[in-house]
Amino acid sequence: MKRRNTIAAIALAGILALGAAGCGTNNTNVDNNAAGTQKNESTQTASGSTQLKKIRVGHFGTTCEVPLYVAYEKGFFKDEGLDAELIKGDHATLKDGLATGKIDVTDGVLMQWIKPIEQGLNVKFTAGLHTGCLQILLPLNSDVKTVQDFKGKRIGVPAIGGGPMNLVSRLLADAGIDVKTGVTWKAFPAAELELALDKGEVDIIALPDPLAQISINKGKAKGFLSMAKHEPYSHEYCCLVVVNGTIVEKDPETAAAATRAIMKAAKWVSENPKEAAKIEVEKKYVAGDEKVNGDILHDYNYIPSVDGGEKALYTAAKEMKEIGILDKDTDTEALAKSSFVRLKGVE
Repeated sequence: MKRRNTIAAIALAGILALGAAGCGTNNTNVDNNAAGTQKNESTQTASGSTQLKKIRVGHFGTTCEVPLYVAYEKGFFKDEGLDAELIKGDHATLKDGLATGKIDVTDGVLMQWIKPIEQGLNVKFTAGLHTGCLQILLPLNSDVKTVQDFKGKRIGVPAIGGGPMNLVSRLLADAGIDVKTGVTWKAFPAAELELALDKGEVDIIALPDPLAQISINKGKAKGFLSMAKHEPYSHEYCCLVVVNGTIVEKDPETAAAATRAIMKAAKWVSENPKEAAKIEVEKKYVAGDEKVNGDILHDYNYIPSVDGGEKALYTAAKEMKEIGILDKDTDTEALAKSSFVRLKGVE
């Protein structure tokens, strides 16, 4: 079935020319709204020494969150006057942490945060980071050939309402399959989805890298769709900088500093994907090995952009309403406008 034109609009103008080549070592393009250079003013103690502003950075432990790890390990947070603490958790932990102020900022999959925002979660998007990062997998002996074959199937995802579930929901809606009644959703911890597929507890799984690619490399599953490689997803900003809304309101300088640090790190990843993979594996931020993660990062487009992130939000919110994930009475234009913030000093 013909895919909605709205999906393609998520891509930043000009990014379409890049194709699905990913962010290899030769891809150093950053658009006119990428990674600002202004630094956060750090405070001085009575003795005259620099005192860094403490922030808590949430992460899941996935390959695509590498800008967070690079910003920490390469000193981009410190360059912006920030003393960052990395806190690992699942979707619920990060969502609750952002809601209660225990987490200040994260690198979030856009589609998994829009529904919680509609429900009242006070977070703000401040910039787009990259394309790719989610995959849909099948058992090796699966007879599924098209999205139409998803009807009546059991689909395993890491969280109900998370990014992987929303990706599959978009495919189902395009194929005319009701996302609520046409399939059965089953949630498992991301690390257990491969086993659930192997045991026949689900027919299809959707999850982030590196776990998705590791399952393929091990011969435990075969790929049906990769956001990094398949149109139109290879051009979409799937992950954005997500900041606690109270910080944006009361301490915009810190929010801007954190956003700049992560954007600078994303640009660095685009120029050094192999070294970035080495950092996240050696420091045990993610599973897999350097080659697996390096290959994955090579396929992602790390082109940090304020404009690109904002456009992605408007289009994704509209489409999520069309397929029934957002309430029918939700004003998606107003939701997007209120949840994306252009911070001073972030360009």
